[in-house]
Amino acid sequence: MKKEYQQHDSKEADIVSGIKIQHNKVPKLLIAVFYVVVIWAIGYAIFMPGKLAVEPAAAPQDNKGELIFEGTCLSCHATGAAPDLKGVTDRMPEEDIKNVIKKGRNTMPAIGHLYTEKEIDKVYEYLEDYR
Repeated sequence: MKKEYQQHDSKEADIVSGIKIQHNKVPKLLIAVFYVVVIWAIGYAIFMPGKLAVEPAAAPQDNKGELIFEGTCLSCHATGAAPDLKGVTDRMPEEDIKNVIKKGRNTMPAIGHLYTEKEIDKVYEYLEDYR
């Protein structure tokens, strides 16, 4: 499709492919406000740098195992639909617990495809302290 472009003598409108395009001027007051805000922001950043410092958010990986456990496991294991997992690491070896998470067992569905090995390790680490 070939685009036709015509520019009229007046700089108020152009016609592109038969469509009239208006060129509205930006109000001078809006431009002045923009420059004032930019100058204020630069000055604020230079003279008040501590005010702009952002506190680092808590590392989301710190409680990843807990978040997965609460979001996925407790929907069954806290309601009585599945066995209570308190002290499960005392009753089962680590590899068995990880295999149950990955491949499922009895009525528990396999959820290993939803999480990485590292995330499953985090869930196991959380279960070690879950009493």
